[in-house]
Amino acid sequence: MKKLIYISLIFIVLIACEKERQEVKVKYEVSNAYSPIEVNYRNSDGKIIAETINFESIEDVWNYSYTDKRGEIVYISSRYTDSTSSVNVRILVDGKEYKQGSSNNEPNKYITVSGTIPY
Repeated sequence: MKKLIYISLIFIVLIACEKERQEVKVKYEVSNAYSPIEVNYRNSDGKIIAETINFESIEDVWNYSYTDKRGEIVYISSRYTDSTSSVNVRILVDGKEYKQGSSNNEPNKYITVSGTIPY
């Protein structure tokens, strides 16, 4: 009887641990820029993608969304070369801001935001 109780408890703990790794929606967002911006980010396959986004006004927003599991790495970095530009970079997890970084009139400086999706 005791073995059955122990096995049941272990099974419950394993199920509870698995639920903690549930999937969440990750969104990278780049805004507040008005010149071309170099963006590097980790995609849903875990690869680093490099893109140049041509922002034409400060109202333009670029974003990339995917689904991932808690405990996985999130990463986005951006850089601009126009000395009068700026950039704001955010990572959102399930619609809530997880981390953010920004730069104003600091060309060629990388703004990097990264971390591990919280449990």
